[in-house]
Amino acid sequence: MKITFLGTGSGSTVGSRRAKSSIMISEGGDSIILDMGNGANSNLEDLGFPDINSVFLTHLHIDHINGIFDYLVQRKIRRMNDVKIYSPPGFSKLLNTYKDIGNNISAEVYESNLPKAKIGNLEVYSVEACHTIYAVAYVVTNGEKKIVYSGDTSEPCEGIIEESKDADLIIHEATCIEGCEIYGHTPLPKLKEIFNKKRIIITHIPSQIEDKYSNLGDFILAFDGLIWNV
Repeated sequence: MKITFLGTGSGSTVGSRRAKSSIMISEGGDSIILDMGNGANSNLEDLGFPDINSVFLTHLHIDHINGIFDYLVQRKIRRMNDVKIYSPPGFSKLLNTYKDIGNNISAEVYESNLPKAKIGNLEVYSVEACHTIYAVAYVVTNGEKKIVYSGDTSEPCEGIIEESKDADLIIHEATCIEGCEIYGHTPLPKLKEIFNKKRIIITHIPSQIEDKYSNLGDFILAFDGLIWNV
């Protein structure tokens, strides 16, 4: 599986160095996207606008969904088929509001408390995350390798920890160095405490404090455009 980081910034990130949350996972001829925050859609366009089978949303906070509406406009302009969007309940209401005020966008929306789908060789399923609103984390596997994508969560979070035990790669938020638990996020020291022997790529980083992410050990600090093969 090939992972392309389209957006590695947190909701509070400043400037254009880090777009808001999004990754693309490709396997064979299929590609899916997990979250699409503001700016991630532009990074996808810079890659030549590859055809995406499905988009999976972890939750409905703006920094995880705002880029998808412009993305749907581009799909309509390019006369592409409707993309499938898997989401916790509520996204269809947002989409319909955009349509009702005159935007020519559309998608196939599938809402569930625990979204899941089979996309080519990729099996995608979810577990509940621990955030300030209802959110899920995604597990993606091709039958041989397994990736866990946390979305936004405050660790320890039972479902994510359980799925991470046999994961080949964990892509996990680390929104701050300290103090962000009250906002439903995981500080870097807590992440290191819980997953200290795991292969971790950390994301959801505020660009204005990225220089404070030091002494990472085996952890890898994601950046927009990073490509990782599993």
